[in-house]
Amino acid sequence: MRTYDEMMRLILDLAINDERIRAVTMEGSRANKNAVHDRYSDFDICYVVKDIREFTGDKDWIRYFGEMLILQCPEDWHDHLYDYEGRENFTYLMQFTDGNRIDLTLIDITNIACQEYNTEPRCVLLNKDNRKELLPVDSESAFYIAPPSEKEYRDTCNEFRWICVYVTKGLCRKEFYYARYMFDVPVMKMFIKMLDWKIGADNDFRVTTGKHGKYLKRFLREEEMERFQGIFPNGQYEDIWEKLFLMYDYFAENAGYVAGRLGFFFDREETERVRRFLCERKMKS
Repeated sequence: MRTYDEMMRLILDLAINDERIRAVTMEGSRANKNAVHDRYSDFDICYVVKDIREFTGDKDWIRYFGEMLILQCPEDWHDHLYDYEGRENFTYLMQFTDGNRIDLTLIDITNIACQEYNTEPRCVLLNKDNRKELLPVDSESAFYIAPPSEKEYRDTCNEFRWICVYVTKGLCRKEFYYARYMFDVPVMKMFIKMLDWKIGADNDFRVTTGKHGKYLKRFLREEEMERFQGIFPNGQYEDIWEKLFLMYDYFAENAGYVAGRLGFFFDREETERVRRFLCERKMKS
């Protein structure tokens, strides 16, 4: 596997020697001092170019970066085809056989103005024209957990309880994937929001748990991390029932805590009423 230094030389040498490439920036985890940096970290790179069409029409040039395992171009997808005559941003997601990955975004220089408003961590690696729109960003504040309004808090609680009822419907009907989907996606989304708010409230809302909660273990004590991991069910209906109640009670505990910290109303009556309904459905299933 090529080293970090080898990859950076590769990325910069091309830009330095090609006058069509006017600037290079690095975003993502490698630009954030608080993120995890290891051999699995992607290289999130941006090339600002004179004419993006010279880099999108013929894709052979990206072979320069190494032997490709798989390539994806998200701007050119079946339901939103890319206009190769236009100058909109274009991204090459490149996974190489040696384990390295480069997510390379191309920006036409005519569209550089929007970069002035970037608030996410960014390193400026090359700026041939000293463009003022390209400034380094050291803070990860753009990713901080945002405190909810009381309306958002109450709607999140309501949505969590509402979708829990859907889970029980799937379990009672023995509709396995429906029940699992409702558990794993919409219910879990609300659960994670509340857990994030608890963590945010304990840290003055100046922290981030990362994309999809990848940094949760930084903020949860070992026993609480084990509790969190324990709410995920296996493939048995009875286990899904059990984990649903574990998650329900865990959510209620966190919701009550967040309400106390932020001065919000916690609807204990609705919480208990819905839980009784879930129990009744389980007894009849």
